[in-house]
Amino acid sequence: MADPISEPVRSVMKKIVPDPPRPKTPNTPFFTVQSDMYPPDALAHVSELLRGVIETIDEHCRTRAGEPGLNMLGNAMHASEIAFALVEHVHTRLYGQHAQG
Repeated sequence: MADPISEPVRSVMKKIVPDPPRPKTPNTPFFTVQSDMYPPDALAHVSELLRGVIETIDEHCRTRAGEPGLNMLGNAMHASEIAFALVEHVHTRLYGQHAQG
């Protein structure tokens, strides 16, 4: 039985240029915590990061009120607010003051 693909077509189908190398996943993490970070500074950073998350979620939910799926962001907002309150509580109990921010 004859080959259904003729020799000229087969030669055109051969790959002339090899695939480019695949990008390598970096081994270094995007973010690391310095082991000598002063605990009150770490709490202050966490507090500010959580404040940013809360403000971002709040703004997103306000501008898209009534759209489906916002209840999941509402849950994320609630969890972020609880985490923020816990960080503030720990900072107050340990150091007698609220985290700067």
